[in-house]
Amino acid sequence: MMYLQASIKLHPGKLPDFISLINEIAPVINKKHGWKLLGSYGGLVGRLDTVVDWWEVPDANAVTALLTDPDFQKWGPRIHDIVEDEVLTILTKLPIG
Repeated sequence: MMYLQASIKLHPGKLPDFISLINEIAPVINKKHGWKLLGSYGGLVGRLDTVVDWWEVPDANAVTALLTDPDFQKWGPRIHDIVEDEVLTILTKLPIG
């Protein structure tokens, strides 16, 4: 299993819209693509309007598979209105412990 860290900078005042969007999207991409949302965290100190999502994803190609899905692309305009910038990082668990 692999993990995805999404570091997301929201447009000001869009946190409630982001929460609504994630609650709508997460079950769909879980069912269709096998992504599991492990947590979504909003910053209290530091850069404002920042969220970090942690996902468990099936493999390193999960992002490409999702982004090329026509059903996911329908959310594009809504995402664009909410998200100013996003950095995606694919991670693997290290053999520690």
